[in-house]
Amino acid sequence: MQRRHRLLALAACCLGTMGSGATHAMELATHGNTLILSGPVVGTELVMVKDAFAANPKIDLVVLRNSHGGDAWTGYRVGEFLRDVGVTTAVSGYCISSCSRMFLGGKYRLFTDDYPADRTLVGFHGHYGADGNLDRAAVQKNGLYAWTLRYSDGKGDPDLVKRWISIEKNRGAANFFHPDLGARLGNSVFFCDGLTPQNPTSCEPIATNALERGVITDVRRVASPDQGLLPGRQRALQFPPSGYAALADLGKLPLESAAGTEQYQRYLQAKPPRAFAVAPTRQHWGWVSGGTDDVNAAALKRCEERAKQACTLYSVDDNVVYH
Repeated sequence: MQRRHRLLALAACCLGTMGSGATHAMELATHGNTLILSGPVVGTELVMVKDAFAANPKIDLVVLRNSHGGDAWTGYRVGEFLRDVGVTTAVSGYCISSCSRMFLGGKYRLFTDDYPADRTLVGFHGHYGADGNLDRAAVQKNGLYAWTLRYSDGKGDPDLVKRWISIEKNRGAANFFHPDLGARLGNSVFFCDGLTPQNPTSCEPIATNALERGVITDVRRVASPDQGLLPGRQRALQFPPSGYAALADLGKLPLESAAGTEQYQRYLQAKPPRAFAVAPTRQHWGWVSGGTDDVNAAALKRCEERAKQACTLYSVDDNVVYH
């Protein structure tokens, strides 16, 4: 049975956050012997995590899902507690800043396959003030460099750790994806300096991987027990792949327009929910990502307004649905 705990939100200014003002509480949910933590780290998680373990001492997997971090002190303490109890941690979606220290606390550390590989990452950086600028005193006081090397089981690259704890803006991070992503993108670790907004995989590639540097201890992927309830998974069942083409296969895209192909490449960088529609003319298209209740209908409408005729969905989220 699932047990869900809603934490009280705390005031905004937390060291180590990816942005100022954590206004929503973190959520903890138990599914059997799995504990799932999602959302911003607001400062009360240590007590709640300990309470969850007291209620179920058999918890052996802690999933960290879609968290930009937050309160720095809590990240350290939860990570240390998880190491003491010897559990496995797994990242589901993104886990950045203080969340990454919770993740490193796991005795064993893995990626999940809850989300696509290029949107599943652990991101590391320094400590930051309310203005988003690096707080060097906090980095030094908390011993972030030595702590990271210790909890990466001594495998962290000292030079790379020094780089990421010195990133000047809290938008930057050293982002570690599953090593298998390297086969598709050439690299699986990307260093973003935070000076300009960037998709993590478009940042500086680093010639190493998460296993080599102790971010993970095993290349196996696991499925969270609530995976089937995730919105993206439900949409994938509703709009399954047709088998016509791989998502990134531009050669199969039914468009004879350089502009349309360029827009499809932009679509591939957008976050779900998203949909891309094409017209029989092979000259017109339309796509939408987020910001609407029905991206499918919105993409079709945009395409049809341009083509002046009915359009067809080509892709929905991460699936090509075109026949």
